[in-house]
Amino acid sequence: MNQRVNIADLASVAHVLPENAQLLVRLIGVQKTLLLVERYGGQTFPISKNKTFAGNIRYQAIAEEVGILAADILTKHFGGEALYIPNCKDAIRETRNRMIRTEFDKHSNEIGVNATVANLATSFGLSDRMIWRILKEVDKVSVNAQQISLF
Repeated sequence: MNQRVNIADLASVAHVLPENAQLLVRLIGVQKTLLLVERYGGQTFPISKNKTFAGNIRYQAIAEEVGILAADILTKHFGGEALYIPNCKDAIRETRNRMIRTEFDKHSNEIGVNATVANLATSFGLSDRMIWRILKEVDKVSVNAQQISLF
């Protein structure tokens, strides 16, 4: 049973997303951005102006992933440019690590810490040493959240 980070869970770590992904979130929303990341993450995708046959093909490819309204927004904002869609590895890693810490908190009292760590290592495809390292970390929070908690 290999655990996989649900791309939709990345919304909780939006502050860890790269600037390019944050811009996409502002333009088309979290869910649509995450669809692009899931499909094209780590790739440069030319956003057409949707005026030629080839441009219409690229437009249709984006519209298939995020819908016509979001494709229109991307065309208006980036038309004629090559848009790099980040893979958001840091945010995916942060989400996975949060899942591991949550699962550990849920199950460690039931079956013991060593058994829980062994199960987590198997579930997430990591070593037990990596699980212990992750358990020692704390959630990465946004700078704004840290400043608010000071007062």
